[in-house]
Amino acid sequence: MSVEELIKEGSIYPFEATHGEIERAMEIARRDLSLAERLVAENMDWCFSIAYNAVFQACRAYMFHLGYRPASSEAHKTTFRFMQIVMENHLRNPFLILIRLERNVTLLYTMNLG
Repeated sequence: MSVEELIKEGSIYPFEATHGEIERAMEIARRDLSLAERLVAENMDWCFSIAYNAVFQACRAYMFHLGYRPASSEAHKTTFRFMQIVMENHLRNPFLILIRLERNVTLLYTMNLG
């Protein structure tokens, strides 16, 4: 599956999001993630529901950033399909894998875990 195939089947379409639209989705993601963290000890079911929405909103923001928007039907499913395609392509790049590895090693070292 590719992004082009998602467009052909009508699951997504090109979209020129404004900076405000992208930031609004990220704002919701940050808000929901913060709330989910506060609810962990109190209500795990709500915590997971709210955390799910935080992830969904962050994915929408990234999708907007790349110039796409899901069709209104099955928006959640389509958004996560899109992210799987985009991230699989991103992870296949060996140069990016090396950069991430270096970052993680540096992070572990600075945390005194390495």
